[in-house]
Amino acid sequence: MYIDKLHLTNVRTFVDSELRLLHPDSIFCKSKADLEPEGLLLPKPRLPNVNLLLGDNGSGKTTVLQAIALASLGPAARESQLPLRKFVRFAATKTKTKTSSSAPQKPTTIEATLRLHPQDGPDHEWATSVMEFKPLRELERLDFTETQSSSLWEPVFESQNDAFFCAAYGATRRVDAGESRDQGSAPKTSFLRGQRLQSIFQDSFALFPLGYWLPQLKVTNKGRYVQVAGLLNHLLGPGHYRFTEEMKEGEYLFERGGMQVPYRSLSDGYRAFIAWVADLLYHICYGCPTGKKLVESAGVVLVDQIDLHLHPKWQMQVIETVARALPRMQFILTSHSPLIASSLEWMNIITLKVDNRSNRTKTERLRDSVHGLDADQVLLSEFFGLKTTRAAGKVTELQELQRKARHGDTEAANRIILAMSQGTEGNP
Repeated sequence: MYIDKLHLTNVRTFVDSELRLLHPDSIFCKSKADLEPEGLLLPKPRLPNVNLLLGDNGSGKTTVLQAIALASLGPAARESQLPLRKFVRFAATKTKTKTSSSAPQKPTTIEATLRLHPQDGPDHEWATSVMEFKPLRELERLDFTETQSSSLWEPVFESQNDAFFCAAYGATRRVDAGESRDQGSAPKTSFLRGQRLQSIFQDSFALFPLGYWLPQLKVTNKGRYVQVAGLLNHLLGPGHYRFTEEMKEGEYLFERGGMQVPYRSLSDGYRAFIAWVADLLYHICYGCPTGKKLVESAGVVLVDQIDLHLHPKWQMQVIETVARALPRMQFILTSHSPLIASSLEWMNIITLKVDNRSNRTKTERLRDSVHGLDADQVLLSEFFGLKTTRAAGKVTELQELQRKARHGDTEAANRIILAMSQGTEGNP
């Protein structure tokens, strides 16, 4: 299953917004004359399975991920017991005496067009999931708009059907207590498809660590175990810790430079990355069709703040590493990092910008290449919209020097030249 389109109506800061998302089966058309009904009028990017959401805090990036998570469940979301965010947008109405809040005129809806993959069932290609919420911010109805016979599409919304793969990871993802799944919050959902999404809704949700499931897999399915070990090292990438497959006192060891380190002794960056990657591999492993390799498994992966705790050097390579390791997965990611943005082409990036006066989010693909630019260039581009990357105090100081230089102060002019030659950190 892939998400082809997402339409949000009166969902928090989204009044009427549609997002077209890339996935491994997307159709890319070069011109309007060649445009197919579900095609994208975009050049095909190097990574056709990656979508990056960029935007200020409060622009709705996490809301988009949560909406996709709900849409992937369809009516089964009723059984998920997910702690839903307050999705309904309340518009302010002004009176002569005060400003009050009222429910939106249009119902709050989340509508997603799903492209179904053969592993989801025989012979089906499309489904649409529509969710409608009450103005009182309670879940009202989860409708399914049929495009073919209902019998063909019913399985996609069965709560116990694990084939329709979507896994989500919130901004706080880490296994805080070693390798025991008994630590932290227990699953609050009654079925696996709901558990795959709980992290994006609940900050304290404990992910599935390697020690919880991988030792048993080595006994029950050695072939799958070998694939998981290989994928984990592929996802970590060269130059990072290597998964040794060895355990000590119930924890897996990771090795670099001849030194072995248990998981809970790794840095925050490695712990955060390995936590969601291990959880993802667990779900892929038990959702992948029999007879298929793990890398052939299709589905949707949502990750909030993909750059969490990662060093800039790792940020520059993490998306390509993950996307190529799992080429049949559709990745929908968020970030605030210019280095993450510069690792992608403009076709992969959707910007979310809020009008502060109306508190409405506008979504857009900016046809401005940032791929390969340095961090300053990206931050000064339309994607981030900064006017300068200098500290406020430095800007004021340089402006004063410029004023003096315009009035003939040679020393001020020399100090400006020196500051510019030393870069943004220059000390005139």
